[in-house]
Amino acid sequence: MLAQWRFERALKALVRSEHPALQRYVEADWPARDCPVAEAPFLALDFELDGLRKDSHLLQAGYAPFKGRIISLSDAQSVDIQSDADLDPEAVAIHMIGEQRAALGRPITEVAPMLIEALAGRILVAHAATIEQTALQRAVMSVLGVRLPIRVICTLVLERELHPNLVDGEPYRLNSCRARYGLPEYRAHDALTDAIAAAELFQAQLSRLPPDTTLARLEHS
Repeated sequence: MLAQWRFERALKALVRSEHPALQRYVEADWPARDCPVAEAPFLALDFELDGLRKDSHLLQAGYAPFKGRIISLSDAQSVDIQSDADLDPEAVAIHMIGEQRAALGRPITEVAPMLIEALAGRILVAHAATIEQTALQRAVMSVLGVRLPIRVICTLVLERELHPNLVDGEPYRLNSCRARYGLPEYRAHDALTDAIAAAELFQAQLSRLPPDTTLARLEHS
C-alpha cells in the first residue's frame, strides 16, 4: 500500500538522527494497516494556537492516549508552550492564554520531543486533524530539523462521511458532532478538553462502523 510505503520510507529517513525521542519513534511498535481499529493504539491531540496563520504560535498542547473504549486519563497531559510574541487579541479572547501566561510556558524545545514520544507507535486522532498534524510537524522541524511522518485519523472527515450534506460548517463543529451521538458539551478551546472530546467522538463514530473496520479504511496520512 502506497501510504504504508511512504510512512516507512519517512521513518527510515529519521534513523540517522541521534535524538532519543526520534529513535524511539522509529523503533516503536507501529500497528499494521490491516489492524482492526478497535485494537489499535491512538493519541488524541489538540493545540491552542495564536490564530490559524501558517506562522501562528503554539500556545498549548493537550493529549490523551486511548485504545478501544478506554481513554487513559492518568497518562493525559496538558502543557502551556512558551511564546514571547504579541498575541492576537481575538485569539486570546477565545483560548484565554494571554502574553503573560504564554511567557511562562515550557519551551518548544522541551515540548516537541515530549509530543514525539507520546505519539510513538500511535495514530493521531483530532478534529480537523490537518491543523494538529501541520503544527506538530512545523514544531519538530523548527526544533530538530526533520519532517516527522504522522499517521492520522480525522474525526471531521469521518463525520462528513457518516453524515454528509449537512448545511454549512456549523453542524461539523466538534460540539455539534458530539451532540449527534448524545455526548455532553464541553467547554471548548482548552487543549486537553478538546483532545478528550475528539477521542470520545471517535469512539462514538466507531459504533456506527462495522466492527472489522481497519486502520487502512480510516487513515488519511
